Amino acid sequence: MVMRLIFFSQFCFLLLISCISCEDFYRLLGISREADNRAIRRAFKKLVLVKHPDKNPNDKNAHKEFMKLYRAYEVLMDEEMRKIYDQHGEKGLNDNFKENHQYQPWQFYKDNFGIYDEDREIITLSRSDFERTVSETNEIWFINFYSTFCSHCHQLAPTWRKFAQEMEDVLRIGAVNCAEDPMLCHSEGVTGYPSLVIYPHRHFFHGQRQLNQIVTFAMKYVTGIVLQLMDSDTDLFKLKESRKDAHGWLLDFCERRSSDCLSELNRKKLAANLHGLVNVAKIDCDESVKLCTLFNRRNGVVYFRPDDGREPDDAREINSLDFKEIAAAVLTYVPDIPYIDKSLEKIVEAQIRDHSFLVRFSSGEVDSNIHLKKLSTKMITGEIKVYFADCSKARVICENLKLNKLPKWVLFKKQGSYEIYHGKMETVHDIALFAMESHSSPLVTLTPETYKSAIDSGDEWLIDYYAPWCPPCLRLLNELRRLHNYVKNIKIGTIDCDQHGDICRKTNTNAYPNIVWHSGGRSFARAGYLDVITIAEFIEDTRNPIVVDLSPSDFNRLVSDGRQSTIWLVDFYTPWCGPCNQLAPEYKKLARNMRMKEIVHFGMVNCDHHRQLCMNLGVQSYPTIRLYSSASYTVDYPSNWWRDHRSMEVWLRNYLPSKVISMGNDFFVKVLEDDEPWLVDFFVTWCSHCIEFAPVFERVAEVLHGRVKLAKVDCGLWPNVCRNVGVAIYPTVRFYGGSRNSHIQTASGTSIESQNADNIVYQTEKELVKINRLYKTEL
Repeated sequence: MVMRLIFFSQFCFLLLISCISCEDFYRLLGISREADNRAIRRAFKKLVLVKHPDKNPNDKNAHKEFMKLYRAYEVLMDEEMRKIYDQHGEKGLNDNFKENHQYQPWQFYKDNFGIYDEDREIITLSRSDFERTVSETNEIWFINFYSTFCSHCHQLAPTWRKFAQEMEDVLRIGAVNCAEDPMLCHSEGVTGYPSLVIYPHRHFFHGQRQLNQIVTFAMKYVTGIVLQLMDSDTDLFKLKESRKDAHGWLLDFCERRSSDCLSELNRKKLAANLHGLVNVAKIDCDESVKLCTLFNRRNGVVYFRPDDGREPDDAREINSLDFKEIAAAVLTYVPDIPYIDKSLEKIVEAQIRDHSFLVRFSSGEVDSNIHLKKLSTKMITGEIKVYFADCSKARVICENLKLNKLPKWVLFKKQGSYEIYHGKMETVHDIALFAMESHSSPLVTLTPETYKSAIDSGDEWLIDYYAPWCPPCLRLLNELRRLHNYVKNIKIGTIDCDQHGDICRKTNTNAYPNIVWHSGGRSFARAGYLDVITIAEFIEDTRNPIVVDLSPSDFNRLVSDGRQSTIWLVDFYTPWCGPCNQLAPEYKKLARNMRMKEIVHFGMVNCDHHRQLCMNLGVQSYPTIRLYSSASYTVDYPSNWWRDHRSMEVWLRNYLPSKVISMGNDFFVKVLEDDEPWLVDFFVTWCSHCIEFAPVFERVAEVLHGRVKLAKVDCGLWPNVCRNVGVAIYPTVRFYGGSRNSHIQTASGTSIESQNADNIVYQTEKELVKINRLYKTEL
């Protein structure tokens, strides 16, 4: 026990020393921990222009100081690395961060870096932003996929800025830097830069990159509807009494020989901008004489509020033909979001509600953002109602909800619970996206009473222990709202550790965020930000564990004494070891990827609980990954390899029997003269993509076993084979359907354009169907 305390004291001392020597990346760049990618880039660029070695040739420390900034920038811009850094600090990066020592000259950062960061109309999208706001919504986006290193992209930039300024609030305008996120661009089918793509249709723009052509293309997808009013509609504007209506009216009076009317383009822009608030209509005074006589006008733009009368005298004149000025004027006239007073308590306390209610709680000040009036148009019709509430008049309610920092948006859900919004409030889109996701999500804000009820119920609950000031926590909340799409019949709750610190202390939550799966009196924790797929995998791991927790007796029975025709991979760890905690999810992902290999079993040994077992086995450092072979030998995973699931799978498969046959010159006979189908991977050993692809190809072999033979050819050893096949890039996968009537097949085969296991299987099965049809035709 004394030795253990001494060891723990030494460990804490070393940890303290390492933390003192670490730089705080956020402080180094002068940004908050809530900073998004745009803020990170802007801060980095500002520092680079002053501290770049090119600008300080006489400073011998310039390179060293610049590399500190560059390292901070690279880590915080990488979603996965930032997650590790936020959770474990700089020390946690040692086994994961592949540092790049090359950087660009000063002129590059001045002219080419972050080209859209100063344009508020253009939203620079990261991978997670893209998935939430583009892929999973029906909003119209026009996105510029570009690369920092592309000259045509920089030539387009001034035009794209003008387009964004002209089309703001008509559709959403974005930019993705493919130099920073190549996988996102690849997944969206982007193969050249710049690529302009309209969503959700995924249509590419192929015209001349001139402003008018880009605007014309985009407007084809804009949904604004402009009505044409005729004399037969005159009765709409003879209502003497005030009449409630869902929408106001914006009328553009025009005669053909007059220039004092809106262009067709601007009318459609207005219809899109004010969609759901206003009916936009044109009145042609050459054709609708009666209607124009009623209003005693031949040109100009007027607006009718939905709650006013609609006689000509009720019209509000708008003295402009500029699309943006008209839209702003209309929004000032549109009725304000109503305040809710008397029925607020009833809404808050209701167990079941007729609708969901999105309520903005404030201290009574008027919000100057007139665009908030558009919120109701972003919601599901009739499902979410929007109100304002004044905490100075509803003090008890605001105190009970723990709304210490105002203003604050709260969604009171139809099913009786509620969720408090802690995210960005910069745009209507941010708030609307929260409301829509929360409305359909089972995620709820827990109080001490509802938390106790959830834990005592014995039901399955996923509970997120978080702090509202913690950026990874806020990103995790976005993922949790989408979790019900991946895990059915799930209950999700959140505990604000700022408000309920006693609860968090009892669960040993000392790092945020911390999600815990509670089920039948047992709990399983996972710290740090996770994406929605990883959370779903975490839940599946706890429901149906694929990795066995090994006790000493389990180890002796299953591993030591049970090696016949089986292989065990065992992770020796301790709970207090940071690298062990980083390894655990990757190790479990490896086990899931290998689940079709019945010969391989995966185990974990907690060396804090089973110290004697680990000492007897010679485990001296953590984590240690050790393979126990059916041939009664052991081998440790190399300490200088990356500890990610792909690298571990590449290493592990070296010790497993394979259904993929290695070939050389025998390819010409075994494949091209065979009447059965083959799938062949052409690779070279120095290609990192080839190494990552190898286990994927092995998984394909498992799925296609018995239907297709699989082989691999090392083009470094057999260049003549690959030249005959016509292989120019690595890895290359070719399908060979089989020879017919003793004719040798062509060496080129059929190219399979994917490195995803499911897609390769799908494309191969399509080729098999074609072969079967051809064979039947020949018969």
